[in-house]
Amino acid sequence: MSRRRPPLLSLAPLLALALVSSVALPAFAADTDTDTDVPAWRKEKHILEIGGYLGAFFPSADHGLYADGVTKTAKPIKTGFDIGLRLAYLPLRFVGIEIEGGLVPTKLDGNGGFTTIVFAARGHVILQMPTRLALFIVGGGGMLGGASDGKAIGTNVDGALHVGGGLKYYLTPKVVLRIDGRDVVSPAFSKGMTGGQDWAHSGEFTFGASFVLGRKSTKMLPRG
Repeated sequence: MSRRRPPLLSLAPLLALALVSSVALPAFAADTDTDTDVPAWRKEKHILEIGGYLGAFFPSADHGLYADGVTKTAKPIKTGFDIGLRLAYLPLRFVGIEIEGGLVPTKLDGNGGFTTIVFAARGHVILQMPTRLALFIVGGGGMLGGASDGKAIGTNVDGALHVGGGLKYYLTPKVVLRIDGRDVVSPAFSKGMTGGQDWAHSGEFTFGASFVLGRKSTKMLPRG
């Protein structure tokens, strides 16, 4: 004579199936979910920005851009028109490295008014907000040089550091507009003199535009 299984025992296979389904289905759903919730700044990598800038360079009156033995008195350089090119590589939208090169055609301030060229080549790290309107800061170094008649300042190249910041606006995913302000620090003419300074601080202010490769959106950070 066969015994009847208790009701709960009869439901055991169904309960086991329900338990397995409750674990397996969410995992499957997670695997098939799209990345629509991942913000653009996390998906877009290896971005290049190639462009140029125009602006003004404000040389320190105590600059040290003199050839050896060319003068015993300081010869200030006038503020000049600043033009240059830049290339940035951002492995992520909020951090990258950038190189720049620029020229500043100008003259001596007095002292015969000799035509003078100030030139620079530098690199820096750039940190920026991963947004369409992006605040950023830069810091790095390179060289700052000057070239003029031998009776003026001669030709000289010094090492220089710079720090600064500014604002970018990604007009489209392919075009970015930018303004920068910098403090360029180089050796001073009065270094070692009584009451002299070791470092000269020159100012730079520029407007720029670049073409962007690798960026596919201009989305801001998600709200909330």
